Amino acid sequence: MKTARGSLTILTDNTVPERSNAIAEHGFSAFLETGEGNFLFDTGKGKTVVHNAAILKKDLAGINKIVLSHAHGDHTGGLPDVLPAVSAKQVDVFAHPDIFADRFREKNDQRTYGGIPFIKGYLEKMGARFVFNNEYREIEEGVFLTGEVPRETSFEGGDMGNRYVIREGKVEPDVILDDQSLVIHVEKGILIVLGCAHAGIVNVINHAIKMSGVDEIYGIIGGTHIGLSGDAQRDKTIEALKNYKIEHLIPAHCTGAEAMCLMRNAFGNIFQFSHVGMTFHF
Repeated sequence: MKTARGSLTILTDNTVPERSNAIAEHGFSAFLETGEGNFLFDTGKGKTVVHNAAILKKDLAGINKIVLSHAHGDHTGGLPDVLPAVSAKQVDVFAHPDIFADRFREKNDQRTYGGIPFIKGYLEKMGARFVFNNEYREIEEGVFLTGEVPRETSFEGGDMGNRYVIREGKVEPDVILDDQSLVIHVEKGILIVLGCAHAGIVNVINHAIKMSGVDEIYGIIGGTHIGLSGDAQRDKTIEALKNYKIEHLIPAHCTGAEAMCLMRNAFGNIFQFSHVGMTFHF
């Protein structure tokens, strides 16, 4: 297996460094630079990605693909801002087929739309050429999309109680099948890039190890969602992570401040706080 070399820079996250001209929002986006070209993983909520790319001198014009981890607006909302910035008339947008599923959240008998904020035709007219997948696949040399992640742990599954999807006219629980992550083969193992890890970060890691055949994890970076999934899942997840060979742990976005502090205490020097503008080399 050929390994990839390059860097990942966070364009959108919930925090920014002190005195930065970048701005934060509840969302995630990362700019990846590799020998095969540059691409974008998620697009944030929409208020920050283009602005921060300019501040951080990351040229959106030259990206050759966009990857969407899942449909939620804090990861897809910036698409209409990014697409016009790309030089090519069309750009491949990798996503799960469920990206345009009709989904909603329900609270106090009130429904709130919970899917991608734009229809497919609108995005296609702006230059998106959707490439759908639900299986583990290589999108460039050494870089893979996980596809659907099997849900096998007994403790991961929080924050799903009020999420629903409409399929063939029937309402059913939305387990967010479209949740995908990146698995990048690097010299020291694999780098796992998460959107929100709705499938559960431990499930994602196990799937990445199984499919890649590599159990050395050079880094994990991105949203882990354990700050929004309840104390029991958070605590069991932190304990489970101790069983893996992880060199760098950089939770972002939906991890939550309290969970990040607990992880910092548990993992010591391998842990780093994420923020807009952080660059990670691989």
